[in-house]
Amino acid sequence: MGGAARYLGELEDWLLRNPTHDIRLVGRGRRLSPWWLVRRELSWPSGPRVALNNVGFVTGGSRRTLLRNALHFLDDAELAQHGAGLPRTFGTEVRIVRSAARRSDELVVPCTAMAERVARVVPALSDRLVVRHHPLSAPALSPHSGLPAILVPVLFAPYKRMDEHLQRLLDALDRLDIGCVVRPTATRAELPGLVDHPRIDLVGHLSPAEVVAEWARSTAAYYPTGLESFGYPLAEARAAGRPIIALDSAQNLEIAAGALRGFRPNDPGSLADAVGSALSDPPPAADPSEFHPDHYFDWLMGDR
Repeated sequence: MGGAARYLGELEDWLLRNPTHDIRLVGRGRRLSPWWLVRRELSWPSGPRVALNNVGFVTGGSRRTLLRNALHFLDDAELAQHGAGLPRTFGTEVRIVRSAARRSDELVVPCTAMAERVARVVPALSDRLVVRHHPLSAPALSPHSGLPAILVPVLFAPYKRMDEHLQRLLDALDRLDIGCVVRPTATRAELPGLVDHPRIDLVGHLSPAEVVAEWARSTAAYYPTGLESFGYPLAEARAAGRPIIALDSAQNLEIAAGALRGFRPNDPGSLADAVGSALSDPPPAADPSEFHPDHYFDWLMGDR
């Protein structure tokens, strides 16, 4: 789901467009486990190998690993803040990911902030980090008309505290006195306290194609989380020409560029200003070129 599904869909589309490439895709639909990691090591013992799920290869060939999960590179303060919402096996995952990363020749990260995060937490990895924004095929969207609507395209993991973020958005809309519907990609079980709010219209868990359809129905998006390795909604907003209300951070500006309507954390006035701008100012121009899938995968899967 989420960004992982979007990334995999882009890869599969690229493979269909480039059938002559000698590429073998392994692990589709499998969950990581110690046994599967051993099998994956043995599946192609020589030649270039690319790991797309944070856990790099240990033996054989040229090894390139995509580090796409910021949770595996939390510092002590962040772990104290978010640790309660993480699974009990998380510590083991971190040790495996970091150990395997040390054996990779190149570590591909999707933004500058993720590179800085990895280098800060594991300085020994600094000299093999390469920044490449995730790939994205952007559909052309018509200007939105009708009642203003804000899409909230976030996976509602407990550590993200999305109920608190949504309440702040609803307070900002009340403060602005703007008629607007809010569409979170959540289920009733994930948002019990706000499910009956008159502004809330739950759309549930969506496939990437369904997310695109929701972008077409939306005036803007709200993406308040601050612990992301990339943030596909930021790229989607920039590529499609929709404003996105998100933290005023260097990472979000790098990815969303002119689509960002930034706000400061814990500042209701700043959030209200960002929401007002997203709903009333002219939308940004569509800018998909930064995320071109062919440029990305031609490099990632190329000879080296």
